[in-house]
Amino acid sequence: MLAFDLGASSGKMFLGNFNGSRLSMDVIRRFENRPTFLRNEIFWNVLDIYNNLEEGISIALQKERQINSIGFDSFSNDFGFLDKDGYFINQVHCYRDERTYRNADAIYARMPKDVMHKHSGNQNALFGTLMQLATMRLENQGYLLEGSGKMLFLPDLFSYFLTGEINSEYTISSVSQMMDFSKGNWSAEILDTFQIPRTLMADIVSPGTRVGKVNKTPIEVVAVCEHDTASAFLSAPMGEDAVIISSGTWSLVGVETQAHIISDYTFRHNIANEGGYPGHHRMLKNVMGLWLIQECQRAYVDIGQNFSIETLLGMAADETAFQCMINPNDERFFYPGDMPEKIREFCGQQGQPIPSTPGQIVRCVLESLALQYRLVIEELEQLTNRSYGSINIVGGGSYNVLLNQYVANVSGKPVIAGPGEATAIGNILVQLISFGEIGSIKEGRVMLKDSIEMKYYEPENQNAWNNRFEEYLQMIGEQEI
Repeated sequence: MLAFDLGASSGKMFLGNFNGSRLSMDVIRRFENRPTFLRNEIFWNVLDIYNNLEEGISIALQKERQINSIGFDSFSNDFGFLDKDGYFINQVHCYRDERTYRNADAIYARMPKDVMHKHSGNQNALFGTLMQLATMRLENQGYLLEGSGKMLFLPDLFSYFLTGEINSEYTISSVSQMMDFSKGNWSAEILDTFQIPRTLMADIVSPGTRVGKVNKTPIEVVAVCEHDTASAFLSAPMGEDAVIISSGTWSLVGVETQAHIISDYTFRHNIANEGGYPGHHRMLKNVMGLWLIQECQRAYVDIGQNFSIETLLGMAADETAFQCMINPNDERFFYPGDMPEKIREFCGQQGQPIPSTPGQIVRCVLESLALQYRLVIEELEQLTNRSYGSINIVGGGSYNVLLNQYVANVSGKPVIAGPGEATAIGNILVQLISFGEIGSIKEGRVMLKDSIEMKYYEPENQNAWNNRFEEYLQMIGEQEI
């Protein structure tokens, strides 16, 4: 089985083999996925991504003659249009494009944030699909909404390119700010308010549905949990008994629940409902994540300092603790460009020591991420009226030994790190269920404990971290005021 996992900085194709008791995963193709900056806009190179997808399938067929299925997952919110004859007609904007920022006030004037949350259960964020579509109306691009046949999220778009079948998978639809969880379908109130034609929206299909076959092959395309966070959470071996952090470009801090929770509390704390495989609903919050370090690394490369991530982490480990901190979710950090200077600017505005070296800046980021994780965990525990005994960190960030230890220290909870390729593994698990190879996600998680290596971190130096957390809460409160 193949898993095509598209991230905001890279894409990967995995070949998964299941022998009845253990799962093995091999990467057969990797490629960079960087947005293209054109004047004042940011786009994804969708055709290049598709070329890499086709090349990955070709390589896989050379390695393994019998491939049963493939599933696609990616970051959420971005989309392409097909015209009424099924032709692909637009360049795909990146969710970090500033167009939604320009129009946020006008959008929320049409439907206030609390009403939007009531209907969709999602977080309020500038990068949402609804925000992008509403912006198109406001910036004289409504003709694309009227003239198009269908809007497809990226995994469904690639599925269409290969099969000719049009669907909108449930988990990636659920985070668009346009789906009603109580109905499991598109929200008429939201679509009508923002003049989004109902005909633009494809029928929603459940994860595990086989939606077609790859052109001229017997390979089945399975609509897996196409939102990468949904797939990543499925692969967390500790499951519903732990706080799960999908750690990568974004950090998604969440817990599993049986059903959605939409309340004044979730609105005030901007906690998102996100659909998962049946029985694996998620309540979570976005934290800016390792994007901050990726952007710092890029800034250093631009001035001729070609530090690897490993080198930057080593520098950070050698720095003195608790010199300065940031709010990782401050709006300035969302957009690309000179991240070290933005961090220095934040620290200066807060009257803190200003970090000067790469090690000081990265140490500041890592400590701040851990502090923000604890804040979110406490909010989630209050929401669910539960105290979680451990934290399961999955995704590429699970290899970040320094950050993992900081999370254990500040939370006072043991951290279990792994699997690293969480999203692709979750993708494969849904394919295995679709073909009857395993009976449930729970069964898959038990199998994973025997198939993957996990690392364990116990809390250290808790008094110092508790004191720092109180200082962080004070800074966050003052910043909000």
